[in-house]
Amino acid sequence: MIAVVHLAWGPLGAAPLRGFLSSYRQNPAGAEHELVVLFNGVGAQRSELQAELAGFEHRIIELDEPVQDLIAYARAAAVLEHDRVCFMNSYSQLLAPDWLAKLDRVLDEPQAGIVGATGSWASLRSSVLNLLFLPSPYRGVMPERSIAREQVIAMNREIEDIGARTGQPSPRAPGADRADIEPPLPRKLTGAVTMALRTLLPMPAQLLYFDGFPAEHLRTNAFMAERRLFAGLQFGSLKRKMDAYRLESGRNSITRQLQRRGLRALVVDREGDAYEPERWHLSNTFWQANQERLLVADNQTRLYANGGLERRELLSAYAWGRLARPLAPGSGDRHG
Repeated sequence: MIAVVHLAWGPLGAAPLRGFLSSYRQNPAGAEHELVVLFNGVGAQRSELQAELAGFEHRIIELDEPVQDLIAYARAAAVLEHDRVCFMNSYSQLLAPDWLAKLDRVLDEPQAGIVGATGSWASLRSSVLNLLFLPSPYRGVMPERSIAREQVIAMNREIEDIGARTGQPSPRAPGADRADIEPPLPRKLTGAVTMALRTLLPMPAQLLYFDGFPAEHLRTNAFMAERRLFAGLQFGSLKRKMDAYRLESGRNSITRQLQRRGLRALVVDREGDAYEPERWHLSNTFWQANQERLLVADNQTRLYANGGLERRELLSAYAWGRLARPLAPGSGDRHG
């Protein structure tokens, strides 16, 4: 039996859960499962979230205190009794029927340890080196810094506009709180110092705890694993956002921990085809082409889908380096 665990992060309100449930209704899973809704940081929103779940057979797990997503998943895995767990973050939306059956089938392959809808080779370490004008695989690949800054500002503005319309907080654009893209200097000196510190302070951790490009890691927006295997991984305390980055894409990431055990990390596309890490860029599921084979969308895939060619060039280069193949909007089918 499989547990499909959707994370409901309280401060976001009901809209993300509504979007997930709409896609869940439209796309049959194709495999027997139990829908588990994981309430994280839910307070005043409880009744609103429960109202969205009316008509859906489900189970609720509520955490005592708000925690980072991956810690929430670990705590859910510790109390569930299912053989396998499929985790979906708050922004996940299903794009194709039989999505669970496709993930489940690939997880049955020999030595498969974890399967997911998207993977990336992006490296915070190489981004820092590139920012410092040191040798980096990103040298000559990333767009000019002025273009990168403009695109990050535009993405953050888009996210803030969505938050203003919905009254809900939203995450920042990729790279906006990291050292890979430097922010524009504000006019006031105090603001400039603040911006400089914000950029420089994370650099030692990004150099120490992350591999250089290609730093292959399965993204944790939508993934599936054996429950006992996942529950037995090393998670740490995850008190800061950087800790969460390390667990997703660092040297002791979930992907790396499983690979050291001789297990495979596989991306599954909307047709059910599986891709080894060295072929993830060919799956056209994350920040590549038109993402036309994406199985499960999230806020990061939507940033790419809604962007123009310059935004897509920036994101694709960050994820895939010289193998980036972004397509302009309107040049083919678009998804997620």
